[in-house]
Amino acid sequence: MTNTSIDALDTTQGTAPTTWGDPFALGLASFGISALVLATVMSGIVDAAALPAVLPLALALGFATELVAGLVHFRRGETFPALVFTAYAGFWLSYALLVQFYGPMVTSGGAEITGMFLLAWAVFTTYMLLAALRTNTTTIVIFVLLAGVFYLAAFGSFLGSAALGQTAGYVLILDALVALYASAAIIVNTTWDRTVLPVP
Repeated sequence: MTNTSIDALDTTQGTAPTTWGDPFALGLASFGISALVLATVMSGIVDAAALPAVLPLALALGFATELVAGLVHFRRGETFPALVFTAYAGFWLSYALLVQFYGPMVTSGGAEITGMFLLAWAVFTTYMLLAALRTNTTTIVIFVLLAGVFYLAAFGSFLGSAALGQTAGYVLILDALVALYASAAIIVNTTWDRTVLPVP
């Protein structure tokens, strides 16, 4: 079959959208779902022995679909959400690798290097919070809570404090719920073509 005849059978030519859809709701949902499940383990609501079951979700949603959302934002020329989702996709992948493969190899200094891992993400989240101050209240709240999670978890690791780690888990639950609400608001308001769920 020639290229001409193939083209003749392609009834979709010329009808493809010229713009990319907004992936923000996807990125928020990916983060919110992954964070919510992880937070139940961090807080002690679910036994810590269940942590390996969180990793497939971290890879499939936290890493893969957040990465997709970030790349689409880059394609749309939206640097802030693009950096947010691609960077935190990297967090989820590195977290899963650390827990499943590399963490168990560490024979000394495990608490210190885990603390540094978390502190580095706390620093990143802090300057992303500074950028978020130019957005909206909901986004600011998400980053304030997330920065709190990383600082609490980092110092919990440095100090060997289970209480700080569990507190970080409860803060992450709240953060995940805010992110999921924001995701729901975006998609519900879009499909209803009016404000059903307000986003301050």
